[in-house]
Amino acid sequence: MASHSTPFFDTYPSPNGATAKKLLKDAGITAPVTVTLGVNTRGANVPEAEEIAKQLQSTGLFQVKVKAVEKWADFQKAYAAGEFDAYTIGWIADFPDADNFLAPLVGADSSMNNGFSDKAVGDLIARTQSFSDRTQASGDFRELQKLVSQRIPMLPIWQKKDYVLSRDAVAGAQYLSDGTGVWGLWELNWL
Repeated sequence: MASHSTPFFDTYPSPNGATAKKLLKDAGITAPVTVTLGVNTRGANVPEAEEIAKQLQSTGLFQVKVKAVEKWADFQKAYAAGEFDAYTIGWIADFPDADNFLAPLVGADSSMNNGFSDKAVGDLIARTQSFSDRTQASGDFRELQKLVSQRIPMLPIWQKKDYVLSRDAVAGAQYLSDGTGVWGLWELNWL
């Protein structure tokens, strides 16, 4: 995805229980912190949430209750109403543009209903949306990703990677996957 950077990984390359404990203490929060983690029951969501809970609880800093909701519409209503302290959700871009991962997730009145609003983030989102030549927005997209990694209105748990293998006789393999989940088979051709 054009303009993608890795500020979460760069800033937080590995878990650090001592830092987390100090941050909680400095904020006047006594551990263990009780957290309700909402999850929809589709696919592997519940085992993933249970693994997140297990990892958080292993630090001794958190006590996590996984709350599974069967119906997707009920889950959406629950997270929008603030029934969970945190919740898991997947996101796939509608088209290959970095804005698909910023405005809908961390913009004011985002589709994630996370209540996050930040003037600097909002101004940068508006600025990136003003460029019809998307390459002109690259620097702003990188700055946006950096701001999100500092303010943490959402936390990316994992990121899918698409791998494409081809041979010299096949052209267009570099365009087969654009991050939307739709494989552009029409891009392939024999040389």
